[in-house]
Amino acid sequence: MAQRPILVLILAAVLFGPAARAEGPESKERTARTSCLSGDYAKGVAILAELFVDTRDPNHIYNQGRCFEQNRKYEDAIGRFQEYLRVARNLSAEEVSEAKKHIADCRQILSEQASAGSRPADAPATESTAPVTAEPPGPETVGVAAVAAQPSGVTEPTVKPPGKPGRGLRTAGIVVGTGGVAAVVAGVLLNLKASSLTSEMEELDGYDPDKESSQKSYRNLGMVGYGVGAACIAAGGVLYLLGHRAAATQAPSMAFAPIIAPGAAGAALTGAF
Repeated sequence: MAQRPILVLILAAVLFGPAARAEGPESKERTARTSCLSGDYAKGVAILAELFVDTRDPNHIYNQGRCFEQNRKYEDAIGRFQEYLRVARNLSAEEVSEAKKHIADCRQILSEQASAGSRPADAPATESTAPVTAEPPGPETVGVAAVAAQPSGVTEPTVKPPGKPGRGLRTAGIVVGTGGVAAVVAGVLLNLKASSLTSEMEELDGYDPDKESSQKSYRNLGMVGYGVGAACIAAGGVLYLLGHRAAATQAPSMAFAPIIAPGAAGAALTGAF
């Protein structure tokens, strides 16, 4: 009867001994190391945190930094190495230098990533890609390649097509002719006014010096309007016709100037043909 409790203790030691040993610090460290190397850094860091709480050994904090560094979590790694230097006591100069070197390495990698376009820290550092051999472009793709080689944001200058020959002459002819028509209309109105004053003087059957002077002024101005208007209309017609001819030949150089003198009106049209 006394042997039964002894047998039970032996069986318990055989069954539960490996499980108890599996929960020891060495087993936890092995599990943490395996997790970090396999990419499960969260599990590895958590186990190392439990080990530090149980043992107060700052080396577990250092190993957390190494776990983050191996998995390209450089900012978290820097924080762990700095915590290691803060918590650890009586570190040798070599241990301090090694921790600071890991911090410097992580900062350098972060700086390179930022300057190269901020590559995600989780992405692999290098990717093996097969070399791409560029084939020489065929004659039908040369133009396309030349367009693609232009830097973005650079556009070809816009070339404004030349204006039609003689367009300026035709425009000038229309303007001058329109002015001539306006001058003729003004001459007609002035002559009507002069005729009106003449009729008034005849109806009154009397001589009025003021009205006679005004009648003469309106009459003279009306004649000037007729003369200038006729000259401008003629000059405008010439300019317009020359504008049509300039479409086939070199545009001539023309100049137009009205001439107004006491008792006479006209226009001067000069140019080279």
